[in-house]
Amino acid sequence: MPAAEDPVVEATPTVVTATEASNVAELFERALSLLARGEAEEAARLFELVASADTRGTYAVSARFNAGLAWERAGNEAQATEWFETVIADAPAEHLAKVAAIRASRLLVRGEEWERLSEVADYLLARADLTDVERLEALGAKGLALAEAGDIATAERRVSEARDLVDRLGLGGGGQLPTPVAQVQFALGEIRKAKSERIVFVPLPADFADALERRCQGLLDAQGAYTDAMRSLDPHWAAMSGYRVGQLYQRLHQDISAIPPPRQADTAERRALFEAALRLRYRILLEKGLKMMEHTVLLGERTNEAEAWITRAREARDELLRALAEEKEALRRLPYSEEDLKRALDALEQGRRPSF
Repeated sequence: MPAAEDPVVEATPTVVTATEASNVAELFERALSLLARGEAEEAARLFELVASADTRGTYAVSARFNAGLAWERAGNEAQATEWFETVIADAPAEHLAKVAAIRASRLLVRGEEWERLSEVADYLLARADLTDVERLEALGAKGLALAEAGDIATAERRVSEARDLVDRLGLGGGGQLPTPVAQVQFALGEIRKAKSERIVFVPLPADFADALERRCQGLLDAQGAYTDAMRSLDPHWAAMSGYRVGQLYQRLHQDISAIPPPRQADTAERRALFEAALRLRYRILLEKGLKMMEHTVLLGERTNEAEAWITRAREARDELLRALAEEKEALRRLPYSEEDLKRALDALEQGRRPSF
C-alpha cells in the first residue's frame, strides 16, 4: 500500500452549467472516493474516463495525474508511468507536471526504461522551479540513464554535479541514505563498473599483474559506491546494488578464466596444470560473488521488493553454486595437491619450467 502522503489532486471547483461537464464532475468525485477507499483499479479507470470526456479541460490534467497515481497504487507501474508522462506532454508548464515527472522517473528506474528516463530527466532539469533535492534526483536519474546507455563520459559529469550537490546539502552521512542520494551512488557504481570492466585479459596484457591490479581496484571502487547505495531507505536500491556487487566478482572470475595458457605451458600436461592452478587461485572470486548473491536473495525474501533484481540474484546464485561445484570437482580429480598447483602457477607466471 503506497504511502498516505501520495498527492491525490482535487480539481479546482468550477461552476459549469453544461450537462456533460456536470457528469464529468460527478465521475471525478466518484473516482476520488474510490481511491480513498483503496479501490485503486476502479478509480484509475474512472479517472481515465474523466480525462477523455472532459472536453472543457477543467478536470483533465488532474484526472490524468490521478489515473497515474491510482494505477501505481494498484501495482500497474507501466500504466502509471504512461499516465504521468501524458501530464508532462499535455501540461508541461504546470506544477503538477513536475510532480508527475518525478514520480515517472522513479517508476522508469524500476522498469529499466533508460531512454524514457533520460527524456524525463531532461524535462526536469530544464525547469527553473526545482528544489535542490528535486534537482539532485533529476541529476541522478540522468546520470544513471546515460551510464546504462554506455555514455560513460557524460554520465560521469552529471554524477559529479550531483555529488557536489550532495556535499553542499550535507546529505549522505551515516545511517540510511535518502533515496535520491542512493540513486546517485548507484549511478556512480555503474560508471566505475563499466570503466573497470574495460580491462580484460584476452589477449593477455603485456603486464598482466598491473592490469589485474587496476581491474581489482576498479572493482573495489565500484563496490564502495554500490555499498553506499545499499544503505538506501528504499530496498529496491539495496537489491540492485547487492546484485551488482556479486556480478562484479562473477565477471572478474569469467574474464580471468578466459586467459589462455602462457607459451611456457607447451605440453598438454602443463596446460592442464595452468588451468587447474588458475581455478584454485581465483576460486575465491566465485565465493565472494556467491556470498553477495545469497545476501541479496535474503533481502528480497525479507522485503518482497525489487522482484526482477531478486530473480536475477537467485539465478546468478544458482549459476555460481554450479560453477563452484565444478571448480572443486575439477581440482579433486587431479593427481596433484593444492600446493603443487600453486607452485606450478607461480613457475608458469615467472617463465620457469614447473618441476614435477
